[in-house]
Amino acid sequence: MDINNYDELIDKAYEKIPDNVKKLSRFEIPKVEIRIEAKNTYITNFNKIINTLIRDRKHFIGVFLKKVGTMGEIRGQQLFLKGIYKEQVLNRLIEQYSKTYVLCRICNKPDTNIQREGKKNYLKCTACGAREEIREK
Repeated sequence: MDINNYDELIDKAYEKIPDNVKKLSRFEIPKVEIRIEAKNTYITNFNKIINTLIRDRKHFIGVFLKKVGTMGEIRGQQLFLKGIYKEQVLNRLIEQYSKTYVLCRICNKPDTNIQREGKKNYLKCTACGAREEIREK
């Protein structure tokens, strides 16, 4: 095989790859949009966050409220939090949740599922096949 021919074949193959696959990461950790009312905080884009993370609402709320250290509930399309919280604090908590419960530690892709075996939870990656125990930080 001629080396020039090889380069042409590689170029042709690269051109056929879809643009969304060429990006380093198609997943972006969602940022919160908040509204503060009295002494309460509402995450107004809660459904968008849940849909982006592709996780169960109850699981996310349980972990998230525990990390925030407050009471909260879903009110319509929003997540209600008792107390006033800054966007950067809530964004950091969502980033921590994503790194622990969504992103694969091996390939860093969000194509994962949470599997429960006995008392342990595992993060199973459908992209690379990795399976790792979830250790809360």
